[in-house]
Amino acid sequence: MKLSKTAQWILSLGIVVALLVGVVTVYGAQRAAQGDLQSELTQLNENFVKYTAQKGELQGRLNKAQSDLSKLDEKFQLPTESVEITEAIFEAADDSNVDIIKISSSLPKVGKATGTVAYDSFEISIQAEGTVVELLKLCEKLSGAFTNGVMNNVVIDVGKEEGEVKITLGLTVYCYEGS
Repeated sequence: MKLSKTAQWILSLGIVVALLVGVVTVYGAQRAAQGDLQSELTQLNENFVKYTAQKGELQGRLNKAQSDLSKLDEKFQLPTESVEITEAIFEAADDSNVDIIKISSSLPKVGKATGTVAYDSFEISIQAEGTVVELLKLCEKLSGAFTNGVMNNVVIDVGKEEGEVKITLGLTVYCYEGS
C-alpha cells in the first residue's frame, strides 16, 4: 500500500510535530533542572562565604583558647614534687600530733647549682597548732624529712590560754631534677 503525497506530508508533519514536542519537553526539563542547580549553587556559594567568615572567627577563638590554656597550664602546673612535699608535711604533723591550720606553696622556681645541676625550689608557708613540745617535734620531723631544705622564719605564738600555741614557719625545699 502506497500512501498519497498528502498522506506522506501529513505523516511527515505529524512526526516533526511529535519530535518538536519531545524536544520542547526535554528542553523544559533541562531548563528546570538547570534552574534548580543554579539556585543550589547560589545557596552553596552563600554558605561558603558565610562559613569562610565564621572559620576566621572560630580560628581566632581557638587560638585565644589555646593561648589561655597554655597560660593556665603554666600557672597551675602541679609537679609531683609538690604532692610529695605536702604528703611529707602532713605525715610529720600526724606523727607530731599537730593540727595544720594553713599551708601554702609558691610555684616551683627553677635554678642551677654550680655547673649544670638543675633544681626546683618551693617556698612553703605552714601554720599549725598544738603544744610547745608537739610543735618542736614537728620542726624536728620536718628537718629530718627535708634534708635538702631550709627552715626559716619560725614564729611561735603562745596564746593567753594554756595549751593554745601556734607556729608559723617558712620552709624552702630544693628538689633536684632526676631525683
